[in-house]
Amino acid sequence: MTSGVKDDAVRDAAGLLAATWHLAIPVDPVSIAKIVGLKVLLTSEIDEDTMGALVKRPHEDPTILINEKDNENRQRFTCAHELGHFVRRSDEPEEYVTIDLRSSLSTTGSDPEEIYANEFAACLLMPSESIRIYRETGLNDLEMAIRFKVSREAMRHRLKNLGLAVS
Repeated sequence: MTSGVKDDAVRDAAGLLAATWHLAIPVDPVSIAKIVGLKVLLTSEIDEDTMGALVKRPHEDPTILINEKDNENRQRFTCAHELGHFVRRSDEPEEYVTIDLRSSLSTTGSDPEEIYANEFAACLLMPSESIRIYRETGLNDLEMAIRFKVSREAMRHRLKNLGLAVS
């Protein structure tokens, strides 16, 4: 089941990138969210245990809320993650809310919706083709993390998942 969810996320992120982005690095998830009709707001109105949320109310555009207290790389990943929830729910009813907490549930890999959103965000922010090109030029994980504007941990995880990690 996990591989099917991840495969869906890989496919959906690649499709969204192809439709909305010119493949320059770093990818701007806020611009992509706006292109597909979402509002993106940095806010201090959510508690410190919340990274972000996706809110859809009847007859309104969906809104991504991002914790303004997080660093820029975390905010970018949160935006891409919430965009993943939006893409996954695009056929759902007019109203929903997803809230992403800093918790073990979001990181353990047990919730299919979180698995999808995390894989989607990684694929959106760190496209595999771009990763492979940068890796071939000899860049290490830290140099790549800086260029892609993601955390070093996120880059290491992505390289491992693509079979490009250096032992």
